[in-house]
Amino acid sequence: MLAISIAGISWAHKLRVGYKLATLSILSIFIFYVNSLFLLLLILFGILLLYYSVSIAVLRKGILLLRPLILVIGLIWIFHIIREEFLSGTVICLRLIILFALANFVTLSSRLSDMIELFLWILHPLKLIGVRTSPIGLALGMVIRFTPVLIARSKQLLESWRARGLKHINWRIILPIFITVIDDADRVAEAIRARGGI
Repeated sequence: MLAISIAGISWAHKLRVGYKLATLSILSIFIFYVNSLFLLLLILFGILLLYYSVSIAVLRKGILLLRPLILVIGLIWIFHIIREEFLSGTVICLRLIILFALANFVTLSSRLSDMIELFLWILHPLKLIGVRTSPIGLALGMVIRFTPVLIARSKQLLESWRARGLKHINWRIILPIFITVIDDADRVAEAIRARGGI
């Protein structure tokens, strides 16, 4: 989830997370069998309408989430152009954009708590052999919730590094990032213990 879900009461928000993930899985398989450039562009346009059907805010956020992928997808496309595979390269890049856009749509229209609830439901059979699934659900939620925090913290440290005139970033940046992660984990553990644990 990466804490990017947008709260709302749209049809997409009301739809069960399990249904959305099942649909995403089926569409992902279907996309890999589509080789028509026109059909892929039509699907991409349909996804934009899907975003728009929820709200303008979701559409804008969805486009912003695709921006970091443009460089990677662009490099893949250039690689295929060099190999004189324009059509197949374009098809591959469109597939990637469509798959990421669909996954982001599920993320934007789903609450973290619903995702964790679904995950715990999937793990429910483990209770029959004595495994406590609630700590697993909590761990999943913590990882998902704090991943964007860790990314933001890393960016701040990199900016501080550059502000000191150190242009070349090397392995030494790992230690302060690691220390901040341990510090955050310690504070979260204290907060959980203060509330009686799981």
